[in-house]
Amino acid sequence: MRRSPVSRLTKTACAAIAASGILLAGVTSAGGETAHASGGASNTIVLGSPGIPPVISGLLPYIASKEGFYKKFGVNVQVKNFATGTDATRAVSTGQIDASIMPPAQLLELYAQGIPLVALQGQMKPDWVVASNTSSVKTCKQIAGQSVGVDAIGGIRYIALLQMLRSCGLKISQGHPIPLPGNENPQAMVAGQLTVSVLHLNELLSVEHQLHKKLKTVVSMADAVPDTMYEMYGTTKTDLAKKRKAFIDMIAAQIYTIHWMNKARNDSTVAKLATVVGDSEPVMREAMAQYRKMDFWTATGPGLPLRNINNTIKAQIAAGNVPANKAPSYKDIVDLSIYRAAARLAHAAEKK
Repeated sequence: MRRSPVSRLTKTACAAIAASGILLAGVTSAGGETAHASGGASNTIVLGSPGIPPVISGLLPYIASKEGFYKKFGVNVQVKNFATGTDATRAVSTGQIDASIMPPAQLLELYAQGIPLVALQGQMKPDWVVASNTSSVKTCKQIAGQSVGVDAIGGIRYIALLQMLRSCGLKISQGHPIPLPGNENPQAMVAGQLTVSVLHLNELLSVEHQLHKKLKTVVSMADAVPDTMYEMYGTTKTDLAKKRKAFIDMIAAQIYTIHWMNKARNDSTVAKLATVVGDSEPVMREAMAQYRKMDFWTATGPGLPLRNINNTIKAQIAAGNVPANKAPSYKDIVDLSIYRAAARLAHAAEKK
């Protein structure tokens, strides 16, 4: 049987990641439950990251690990990559790992189901776009009836698509979401298997470089759904109580990493490290410049603004994903004390 280009690329990417030191977690329908929480090791955190290879949101912990910044702050963070952020978040909710980069919608849904998750750091500026490589899809309404690449049914790309479609009066049922985890979405566009997909900024640039043509940005999440949330670093309140110091150290390392990534003298190193997502160094140099400009990794605060999170809660209630009588409040799902303590540590380390 002939394998598709996507299958071959995925296999190659997985091999490259394994060689680079990223741990692959098989907590999906395709594999056994190989990831485990760190149990009694009080200074160890197993952190789930989306994508195999990691998507752009997983770049922060990857760099923090590769550059030794977690170690610098005395915490042993073991980054484990999952096919999707949905899989990683589910692994936290079942106690298989300690924390993950969580889609906000899923955090809210699980909290409403009685799983006390809490966010410690966030990203409030989504880079999602619906990109088109066909002249028949130039506007949001023209997405109706089209196959559109997402990560998983109910995953973060799927939720982003749902919200972007809503901006032009369409329902998710009027499109045809095609689940392709991680960087299989952009590669499916390169291979001609998809003409419309929900992409990250760096994926959009990568596809354009490989196809030697510009794609049409049909709709962007930032324009369609302003003042929303992108992702959150979350854990359970039980794990946070057990490992509070370790979580403070983890977030301190990530604050330090964001500031390090934003320094012009580190541009070349960051671009090289960023190729772990599967894109070339020239693409990632261009992408990282745009990510810094948009403050994708929030550099001046926890990235968990009240307005954005309340908007996300309201949107999930309106969509019917979270019952109004079980919806959490901002204070239920956010612990800013961790970030405040971590920021003090990070700033002290930067002065040395």
